[in-house]
Amino acid sequence: MFFTMSTMMNSSSPVPVFILMGTAGCGKTSVAEEMQKLLHCEYIEGDSLHPKANVEKMSKGEPLNDDDRWPWLGVIRDTLKEKAIAMQSTDPSKSERTIVLTCSSLRKVYRDIMREVPAEYASITFVYLKGSKELLQERIDARQNHFMGAKMLDSQWNTLEEPDETQEQVIVADIRQDPPTLAKWIVQEARQRGIVSF
Repeated sequence: MFFTMSTMMNSSSPVPVFILMGTAGCGKTSVAEEMQKLLHCEYIEGDSLHPKANVEKMSKGEPLNDDDRWPWLGVIRDTLKEKAIAMQSTDPSKSERTIVLTCSSLRKVYRDIMREVPAEYASITFVYLKGSKELLQERIDARQNHFMGAKMLDSQWNTLEEPDETQEQVIVADIRQDPPTLAKWIVQEARQRGIVSF
């Protein structure tokens, strides 16, 4: 097998992946959309990868259990790997060579599954959109036409295992900022930490 300079560069330049995580009401979709506008990158709505049975269960106000989640998390992991491999030939200095994904990722064991994407293909950073329970409830109460009912916040809040910055690659973001400001701050923070090179 012949290794060109391009191949060598790409093999040492995993695709930056930002997984926006947190409970319902934290603004995952809004912030992800703003990041996509800034970076002109790939955006994947994690909920769109749920099997139909999960969506139906949640629409009835029934929380998912781990048996429901494992296959979904596996699909997310495999999708990230596939997308990252497809981007390997893109110049690492271009912001388009980035993936933004939304997924509640409430427990560390769930996040660990998504970290199974081989490190040569992707560098996984979780962005924890953190806010008080009162603010989250206020936002959920104001929503319409979303399958996540307000009463499910309690279930998610009790399930949440906040990521530990000493053990996980994570950016903790304060959701009191508006989504455009938050998206810019996240990208700036990633630059300062050397997570991205654009």
